Amino acid sequence: MTEAEPLTTGWEPDVAVDDTVLRQFVHAYADRVVATATVAGGDVIRTDRAVVADARSTFFFDNAVVLLRPPGPDTVDDLAAAAAVFGDRPWVLLSAWPTPDFREIGLTLVGHPPLMMRMPGGRAPAHPTHLMIREVRDERTLADFTRTLVAGYPMPAGVDTVAFHPDLLGTTVDLLVGYVDGEPVACGGAAVAPGLLEIDWIATLPAHRGKGYGAALTWAAATVRPGLPAVLLASDDGRPVYERLGFVPLLRCTMWMKESPE
Repeated sequence: MTEAEPLTTGWEPDVAVDDTVLRQFVHAYADRVVATATVAGGDVIRTDRAVVADARSTFFFDNAVVLLRPPGPDTVDDLAAAAAVFGDRPWVLLSAWPTPDFREIGLTLVGHPPLMMRMPGGRAPAHPTHLMIREVRDERTLADFTRTLVAGYPMPAGVDTVAFHPDLLGTTVDLLVGYVDGEPVACGGAAVAPGLLEIDWIATLPAHRGKGYGAALTWAAATVRPGLPAVLLASDDGRPVYERLGFVPLLRCTMWMKESPE
């Protein structure tokens, strides 16, 4: 008998990115934060184990560590390297797997957001006809998007902008703004990756919630490339909305945060 060929775990560096949907998502998220940091003039460290992307932003989701394989003994070393890159800026750690307790090294557990997926096709649900959704293609609509995201998303105190650069528009990122009577009220977007869309930045201004605007922006973002499946990290509060749009839960990820000393 010959020795059996070793079985892959699915997370070795030479495994194809499209080996599984989860692997596609992990690499799509990593590529997106790298692109954001690069155009912002920040620093990027990429190894076989993790990506560290510093967009030099005051908003913690702009600065990220993404694990590219299940955490192991070397993960703490990766996080120490990340801490040196980010300095006093806040940042998040995204793991597609359960992790050790990182409170011992100064991180705060954000939670275990559900990863959800929607296949292409289906009929668009009824959305408010008075909501006009426009793609972000210029500085004015980008300013509307940024202002809406900051006002509609639970930002830390003192954060008044996010790290979006015009060079990202129409390439790896499609951003959308919803308008009512000419005023921006909601936003959303999709990062385009090989084989799927990663949906993010869904936010509605507090005074306009409960009117279906967030669902409309989510649907628009999930169909900017009609032939691609869409994935997103949901909150437990938002999960029912996404389920009504055809998203199904796959698993729960793990997210930690390093808060700013301020």
